[in-house]
Amino acid sequence: MKKIISILVILVAYIVGLSYVLKALGVNAWLDSLGGNASMISIFIQEIPLILILLLLNHFFWHQKLLFKRYPWNKSLGMLILPFLFFLSGLVVALRFHFSASYILLVFFATLLIGAAEELSFRGLIFGLLVKRAKNRAGFILALFSSSILFGLIHLLNLRHQPLPNTIIQVLAVIPVGLVLAAIYVKTNNLLFAILLHAMNDFTAILASGGGITSEQTNPLSILIEWFLFGTLAFVFLYTSWTQKERFIAAIQARAPQLSPRKLPALAQNVTFRRMFALIALVYSLLPLFLIFKRANQIAATTPTLSIPNQTLSESALMALVIISGLALFTFLIVFFDFHLANLCWFLLPYVGGSIFALLVLLKVIQPKNNQPKSNISYADKA
Repeated sequence: MKKIISILVILVAYIVGLSYVLKALGVNAWLDSLGGNASMISIFIQEIPLILILLLLNHFFWHQKLLFKRYPWNKSLGMLILPFLFFLSGLVVALRFHFSASYILLVFFATLLIGAAEELSFRGLIFGLLVKRAKNRAGFILALFSSSILFGLIHLLNLRHQPLPNTIIQVLAVIPVGLVLAAIYVKTNNLLFAILLHAMNDFTAILASGGGITSEQTNPLSILIEWFLFGTLAFVFLYTSWTQKERFIAAIQARAPQLSPRKLPALAQNVTFRRMFALIALVYSLLPLFLIFKRANQIAATTPTLSIPNQTLSESALMALVIISGLALFTFLIVFFDFHLANLCWFLLPYVGGSIFALLVLLKVIQPKNNQPKSNISYADKA
């Protein structure tokens, strides 16, 4: 616990103290002269020394193992789809704001540094140290949530340059992001995947805010959206890779993994039930297309002299309900039946990948893993 406290103290002292050092050295005045590039250049100035400091302190004092193990290339493609979608979203936003290519490149490398520094701090070091102390599965879950909560709380330091309501929303919204980043680290045994997803998420967020690093989010609904999307992803990652989770724990704790057996529920083993549920999910995924088609007919039916009718609140609520419940169906299909290609299809959410996945299940192209590990000794028994 002392190591975790020391990491947090160093992070806070560094972030707060650096601003005074830069001001005393006249660096802040120089940054102001750079205009729109100032915030991105400041990220380089802040994050590069921080990464070096953390690596040196870990080498000499904390001795926390950082995992960068090779991950199969075919699985890597699936893990990289979500960062790639964030990257494309960022490019679309950048084109909308007419950012120059040089500025987009500057933001890209700046966010890579942010991702590296924060993932090294909270997933590599803090989460790793907490997992090392975990004695059972409950300890692992506690480590997962504790590191993510600390990740959210560190954003309180943004009160120095943004209003309190924005900061509180930011703190609560990034906790589920921390959960999914930790889940990715666990699944891949490679911190680079978490760094890349973190970076591309920030890449889109910074460009969407017009190039600023201050959170402009004032809608509390964004907290629920973040928790639903990222929290669900974290759950899917962890649930569909239970044995890999034990390998991660074993690697952090430097011991041989003892894989727990996992058996599918009785209903999940029933082929008829599995195909029926896949059919329901597939049919349900067509509902948004029906609603969109209906909306398009309403617009086409209006005369050129009339304004396009606004979508009513009930129509918007219905579409939101369909999308959310569709996500729930696909999640249940993936998790309950323990399908092998779940993560790849999940990244194509919500309805393109989900529909294709349900169709492949219906045609028996994809089968549940339902594989029994060689060892019957559970992690809890070993602990």
